[in-house]
Amino acid sequence: MRFFISARLKDNKPLYYMVIFFLFLSLIFWLSSWLYFYSKYGFSYETLYKYFFQDPEFPERISLAQLSEDLHIQTFLNAFYLLTIFALFILTSLSSSVKAFAILLSFLSCASYLYSDFLILYLSPTFVYLKLFSFIGFQLINLFVILYTLLALLTSREDKYTDINLLKLLMFFFSLLLMGFFFTNILAFYSKMGFSLGSIKEYYLGNPEKFLKPKTFGGMFKVFYPHLISMAVFSVAVGHFLIFAGSSFSVPLGIGLFLFSFLDNLSGFLIRFLHPDFALLKLLSFVALQGIILYSALLMLMRSKPWA
Repeated sequence: MRFFISARLKDNKPLYYMVIFFLFLSLIFWLSSWLYFYSKYGFSYETLYKYFFQDPEFPERISLAQLSEDLHIQTFLNAFYLLTIFALFILTSLSSSVKAFAILLSFLSCASYLYSDFLILYLSPTFVYLKLFSFIGFQLINLFVILYTLLALLTSREDKYTDINLLKLLMFFFSLLLMGFFFTNILAFYSKMGFSLGSIKEYYLGNPEKFLKPKTFGGMFKVFYPHLISMAVFSVAVGHFLIFAGSSFSVPLGIGLFLFSFLDNLSGFLIRFLHPDFALLKLLSFVALQGIILYSALLMLMRSKPWA
């Protein structure tokens, strides 16, 4: 992050070219987002309704486990995506008010796009329109941000427009998405396995009476493998912001992020292939990790108030 907020990005040629390539790849990601949305939801009321409720004549909601898992992934992905592109966007020569407005709109439309799922399922299917239009707005704002940043970096001579208040605003909204990540983590854990030691053991070891099969090594490794690097990146970023926020516990909290995220991932294998009582390790490491995430989000929220 500190490399992106440098007021002399062009003086570091390797970093400058990496950022240019990153923005081009962001454009590809932007295009892919439309294909992803279309393949998953479609662009009509009928297709969106069908995703959430299946058959219109015999509606049945998607499971809370599936919903929370999707939100868990999408919150993580979009939080870091927005953090990175806006860290570059604030280096451009646009006025601070325009950049602040773009940050505000992008994060609000992102939150609306992601969490409108709850409104659709528990209030009214009509909110599928909110999901659709907030997605479109989110993508249009991001297209402007990517293209303008790319144009500015390719054509301007200097990039000396870093504003500490914009950095605070960016960290403020990132911390809100971090709180959303915490919430979806809790929801995903509860909906998949529950918070009792017995239900955690049952999730991994199966239960013939409930027709639950034990987890396979291959199935578990498919989850373990991407989480290993994604949580490492997450821990580095959050630990970095704890230092930026001036936390006196940044070192132990940073170590805790790495340690408990690893134990949370590893403990499933220990339960399944070593001993069921490692369910206690699974529960404690998850609770400790979420406690650090919540504390970090609240601290960043308080320390990054742009109006203070």
